[in-house]
Amino acid sequence: MAKLIDLTTLAKTSVASTDYLLVTNDNSRESKRLAVETLFPSFSTLGSSSESLFVSVTNKNQLNFKGIKSGDTGLLTVTTSSNNIVLTALEAGIDLSLCNNTTSGFITGVDFTSTITGECAVSNGGTGLSTIAKGALLYANETDQIAATAAMSTNGHLLIGNATNGYPSVATLTAGTNMTVTNGAGSITLAANLSTLTADLDAAGYDIDLHTGWLSGDGTHEGINIDSAGKVFMGQSTPTAFFEDSLNIIGGIRFANTSAPTIKPNDSGDGVVGANVTIQAGASSNSASGHLNLNAGAASSSGTAGSVILTSGQSASGTDGDIQLKTYTGSSPTAGLTVAAETQNVTVNTGNLIITDGAKGIVHTGSGTVTQGTSGTPNYATGVTLNTTSGIITLDSAETLAAGAFEEFVVTNSTVQADSVILLQVQSLAEGSETSDSSLLAYTNTIANGSFNILLQNGSDATLAAGARKIHFLVINNS
Repeated sequence: MAKLIDLTTLAKTSVASTDYLLVTNDNSRESKRLAVETLFPSFSTLGSSSESLFVSVTNKNQLNFKGIKSGDTGLLTVTTSSNNIVLTALEAGIDLSLCNNTTSGFITGVDFTSTITGECAVSNGGTGLSTIAKGALLYANETDQIAATAAMSTNGHLLIGNATNGYPSVATLTAGTNMTVTNGAGSITLAANLSTLTADLDAAGYDIDLHTGWLSGDGTHEGINIDSAGKVFMGQSTPTAFFEDSLNIIGGIRFANTSAPTIKPNDSGDGVVGANVTIQAGASSNSASGHLNLNAGAASSSGTAGSVILTSGQSASGTDGDIQLKTYTGSSPTAGLTVAAETQNVTVNTGNLIITDGAKGIVHTGSGTVTQGTSGTPNYATGVTLNTTSGIITLDSAETLAAGAFEEFVVTNSTVQADSVILLQVQSLAEGSETSDSSLLAYTNTIANGSFNILLQNGSDATLAAGARKIHFLVINNS
């Protein structure tokens, strides 16, 4: 007999974890049990730091959701539409004074001291004007109030400071001398029309670009022209400019007669070689080249004309320069004549000294003279001193040289060198005595530094009569 079980009523809220339901499988007849608590739902909030939408689960299977309402119906409304919860923000209810102005940038309030109606006064931050005309601008007037200018409706109108009344005026620019002002719609064009300077032009350190123009005395293409490389051309009578060097000129260069000009490059610094200066006449490939003329100043009436003076350079402690005249030997310029420094010796470096005029020769204006004295008795052996390269020695007029006899005397002469060539010539007595004088011979037999000897011989068989005969000499040195 089956055992009867008394089933008692079980409230949902009293279901414990030990309460089960018996379940049987129809096919397998296998029985299982289910925990009753697992049949009731449970809720949890998955989000972090968020508000739960439910309150609690009551009676095991009752779901309790929280309601949604506005905390401030002036700012936010909550409605339901088509099963949707609709949240609506009311912009008109936003109070900016309640916002955080530090991060949001909203102002906390505007204090105009009172409710403003009509024009906002300057003291309250306004302009105090109800309207402003089209094209007018605001400015501070003589009473330190904001005012509006007249409408700037004319082309070229500007606000221009006015020191008389202290506030700007609406006016246009006035064109001065050599200026043109053209006023357009929203534009002002200033054009210079300079034809005559009324004062000195000061570039104040800036440059003037002439392009292809000229600096001229009459506005024509003449005077000074400068190319893009800075080369300068100067010429008159509308010349054709050329730019072969730094300074190019058609015509001459003339200096004032009140100065003695010098043409030279700048001096070089310590240890720097000085610059050479070359003055060269014009070359030609198929015609005669130009001459280089150095002309001294001419004199009118009884004045003294100028000389051409070539002076070499001087060194304070080094070697002085010399003067050389060069011509070409083949393709090489060669010194033909040199004037040395210090001694001013003139050296014919190459070639010969050729005198083509029969009336011209060698003129020696520094020739000296000396008269032979006596040593107690008439004597051709008395020495003389004459320090010139040419001269005349008057012999002892009382001497009578016997037939075939010799006499020798010393000529002390500082110009003589051991290798000098001494040319001697006997001058006879007055006309009528040539026969007796023709037998007097003169030789030099000793030549030394500073002196030479003259040997006199009576080459006849009769005694040479007394008389003031003369010996002419010329010294030719080898160095």
